[in-house]
Amino acid sequence: MNKRIKKKRKRELENRIESLEMHIDFLISQNNQLWNIIERNAQATNSRFDKIEKKAADKASKKSFLVESEVTYALSQETS
Repeated sequence: MNKRIKKKRKRELENRIESLEMHIDFLISQNNQLWNIIERNAQATNSRFDKIEKKAADKASKKSFLVESEVTYALSQETS
């Protein structure tokens, strides 16, 4: 009887271990998927910031040109 109980416990433990291994594999898979989502989100966010920075740089360069031309115009009006 003792052998049967040991054999039964051994099977139960093996089943638990197999179940836990499947759960671990699933969690690792989910973790990898989340990291992929995070990576894609970071790339998209960086892309958006790059576009915003480019627009801001374009506006700043246009603005500085207009300010310089207004100063030049104002100086030319004062000398006349």
